[in-house]
Amino acid sequence: MAREMTDHRTDDRAWGSSLLNQGGINYIEELLADGGYDSHGIYHSLKAQSIKPLIPPLINVIISSVVDPTLKDQTIDYIQKKGYWAWYNKNNFGRRNKVENAFYRLKTIAWRKLLSRSLLNQNAETHLICCLLNKMTDLGMPWSIKIA
Repeated sequence: MAREMTDHRTDDRAWGSSLLNQGGINYIEELLADGGYDSHGIYHSLKAQSIKPLIPPLINVIISSVVDPTLKDQTIDYIQKKGYWAWYNKNNFGRRNKVENAFYRLKTIAWRKLLSRSLLNQNAETHLICCLLNKMTDLGMPWSIKIA
């Protein structure tokens, strides 16, 4: 199966289902994503594959059905009643920050884009970058100590 890579101009919602299929759906239980993935199409795709969506709804979004609420409607309702931070803490959404931080480190330590042109070489380059990052992590992370 060919893996598809996207650039910074690509709409997350347009490629969400395709990216999920590349990831090996059998191993995915939850999807932690930003508001860029908040769409009914993504929610339907996740429901069909028994994946729990953890996607914060966009601002000013409304519930589509009170009679038969979707997962998205249930999330919107929960946030409207208890607040965003209650939803954030309930779902341990802070895990997403660790993933974002890892990609920030990866881009800072390595580079912002892949240098190889062919997909096979890009896969090898990505693997090498990850191995280097893991090696640097194994060597030791800095310890922070509060002084004052």
